[in-house]
Amino acid sequence: MNHIYRLCWNRSLSQWVPASELAHSKQGGPTRRHVVGQRVMMLSLLSASLGMTGLAHAANAPTGGQIVSGSGQIQQSANTTTIQQTSQSLSLNWQSFDIGANQTVNFVQPGASSVAVNRVLGNTASEIFGHLNANGQVWLINPNGVLFGQGAQVNVGGIVASTLDVAEGTPGSGTVRLAGDGKGKVVNQGSINAANGGYVALIGNQVSNQGTIRAQLGTVALGGGSAVTLTFSDNHLLHLEVDKSTLNNLAENRQLIVADGGQVLMTAGARDSLLASAVNNTASHTVRLPI
Repeated sequence: MNHIYRLCWNRSLSQWVPASELAHSKQGGPTRRHVVGQRVMMLSLLSASLGMTGLAHAANAPTGGQIVSGSGQIQQSANTTTIQQTSQSLSLNWQSFDIGANQTVNFVQPGASSVAVNRVLGNTASEIFGHLNANGQVWLINPNGVLFGQGAQVNVGGIVASTLDVAEGTPGSGTVRLAGDGKGKVVNQGSINAANGGYVALIGNQVSNQGTIRAQLGTVALGGGSAVTLTFSDNHLLHLEVDKSTLNNLAENRQLIVADGGQVLMTAGARDSLLASAVNNTASHTVRLPI
């Protein structure tokens, strides 16, 4: 069976259509350059028609992982990356932290109060299209940006995705200040779910929820600024405050946030700041208090 195609102009349909490379044209056979170009165009059209534009993400997995403090192991096998954490807190550096659509990353932690802080040292944003699972708290810090793409499934005890790094405090406990000059955006287009009483915090100069975030009995926080303070009690996020602004800070919800029995916090720009900032809620968030 012939699997090589070229594009031919169909006058009756007034459009380009695929045809066998062996088919004859009234205008003469195509040159080699034309055939190669047509094959590339045909593959692009087929990919687009099949919704395969995200294929580049399919094989992506975190790379260059190194444990810099705490104890644990990083194991990668086939499409699964497992971080086995044996200390209460763990700090890791990565060259990149992506999860392709067919990839899974599991954090196996001592408990709900355990924290794994992941810093990306490379120069590309993190793109999450697959599964991210953790029974404790996971912090993903990438100044280039973090995208939870369509189809992403995140199930964690708690999560912070930020373009700002930890400046003061211990992640997940007490008062923690994040600051930095990361210019990337933090965007969720997938599904992020925290455990009961857990939290989801998207922190950076511009943050946007365009998917679904759920934190039953917990906290969902969207903070836009260049310095932000988070207040914790045990593994619960209690408060969010923006300490410093940059131009055009943004915190927005364009889809669904659910925090039954908990709270939703959205803020952008420091108090008394003269810089432009915006908090937009063009969809819905629900906070149903327990009876």
